[in-house]
Amino acid sequence: MGRKAFNTTIDEDLFRELKLLAAKTDVRINELIEKGIRMVLDQEKNDKEPSNE
Repeated sequence: MGRKAFNTTIDEDLFRELKLLAAKTDVRINELIEKGIRMVLDQEKNDKEPSNE
């Protein structure tokens, strides 16, 4: 799968925390952002699926 660049802005404190987490876990900031986006999309998908109760 290819990659697509995009530009956005986020809260300075949030970005600072993200940088610290990246350094602490030795994971690139981009990877953490992608993981977060995937989590949001998965949650949205799960919220829309009917329950089997």
